[in-house]
Amino acid sequence: MPNLRSYLKKISFVVVLTILMLALIILPVLAQSSANISFGIRPTKALEGQAETYSYFSFRTSPGSVFNDEALVLNDGGEAVTLKVYAADGITARNGGTDFAKFGEEGDGMSRGTHAWISLPLSELTLAPGEERLIPFQIAIPADASSGYYVAGLVVEAVPEVSAIESVATTTEGEAQFNVEVIRRVGVAVVIDIPGEQSSSLEIENIALYRQDEQGTTFSVDLRNTGSTFLQSKGFFVVTDRNAERIITTIPLEFDTILPGDKVTFYVPRSARFEDGKYLLSVVLDYGGEKAVLEGIGMNIKNGQPEIEGQILDNLFTSEEIEVFFEKEGKGDSFIWTMVAVVSFILALLVGWLVYRSGEKKEKKEVDPIF
Repeated sequence: MPNLRSYLKKISFVVVLTILMLALIILPVLAQSSANISFGIRPTKALEGQAETYSYFSFRTSPGSVFNDEALVLNDGGEAVTLKVYAADGITARNGGTDFAKFGEEGDGMSRGTHAWISLPLSELTLAPGEERLIPFQIAIPADASSGYYVAGLVVEAVPEVSAIESVATTTEGEAQFNVEVIRRVGVAVVIDIPGEQSSSLEIENIALYRQDEQGTTFSVDLRNTGSTFLQSKGFFVVTDRNAERIITTIPLEFDTILPGDKVTFYVPRSARFEDGKYLLSVVLDYGGEKAVLEGIGMNIKNGQPEIEGQILDNLFTSEEIEVFFEKEGKGDSFIWTMVAVVSFILALLVGWLVYRSGEKKEKKEVDPIF
């Protein structure tokens, strides 16, 4: 594909990267509502040299281990609050990062069933305004647990608020009403690392249409973490013509953490407009130096309406062409910072020269004789 290679050599992207790995497993410690209720849960201490673990529990242990710890539950609100206390499976949040399964439900990934590893001495407690209480808990790792990273959670949940909302639709008896139940809960992550042989593997399972509106077409991407470690990824959403000879558009992607074994749907961050015709959609991602690729998903647009046709063409890009995307990204980012440094240096020299000249003129004026 000579035309495609030629184009790839010319593209250049600048992506500002933010390292969020640790922050992604930290959940807020306070839950608030308009009812003057504010409560939270957190560890009582941080691991030595790891201040960030003050916001979540982290254990490196082996199968069959049993150990104890305690969490601090606090009421920062202005009224008493009764809280349900329970352990939950860790799951990947809707846009990546860590969340917890609802009470009575389980996750789908590698952390499925981890709530049962945690034993609590109570299931409910009531706290007065400003009161704090230590809650001891025990963790028992199954003897047959495989190596990898697991996430569970300690969750506190307030009694649901039920609000009546009047509908704008009317009936013969007046306005209709329905109730909305608001559940306020907050949790703290319990991250368990079981040493041993671990794998890092990411699969791109699908590219689909998410939304079509006046702004254009927005796409979704289904990812699955098939390894045993936390994964973040970045890369590109690429649209070519049906013959894969010309790139129509390329959109940078950066996806948040996926827990081991979980499947998550992410969204391409920018919509795009296309003329009627046939196209190929591809996603190329980098995760820790490894690459995940899904290529050649057909899209047919007729009368402005897009339709996904499934995989039309495989092996769209060679491994060298895929590397070009990421090399150009890195070079572009490096070039920008180099230019910033050069401009800053030149400005510093200019300011120094002006200061020197100003001082020289002042000194000359002071020594000039007056006639």
